[in-house]
Amino acid sequence: MTTPRDTLRDELLAVAVAVAPDQQPVVTHDPGPINPGVLFDGRGPATIARITVETGNPTAPDPAAAVTAAAAAFRARGWTTAIAPTENGHHRATATRDAFDVAIHAWTTDWRLTLTGETTVD
Repeated sequence: MTTPRDTLRDELLAVAVAVAPDQQPVVTHDPGPINPGVLFDGRGPATIARITVETGNPTAPDPAAAVTAAAAAFRARGWTTAIAPTENGHHRATATRDAFDVAIHAWTTDWRLTLTGETTVD
């Protein structure tokens, strides 16, 4: 049975491959299910999964194009996306679908594209 965490990871990796097909995406953060509520007062959401995947083209970085391509890849997979205005060299967008939320980041000073997703876990 596929879990929401598995689905999130699969979606992040698929979009990373769509953005930079000649590169191998890397999962840089996947601590497993966590309960953020225990860190504060217990009123946080249920247990969540938070996963980060990085990719990019180190020989021809184009952060604006990478963020736009990631948003388009998410849309093609049935997600709703929004691209934010560039701010101090920080290119970013968001993608949402059902209980999944993704932040897309790239900077003019770096060749990497970062996709960080979160979802609740039963």
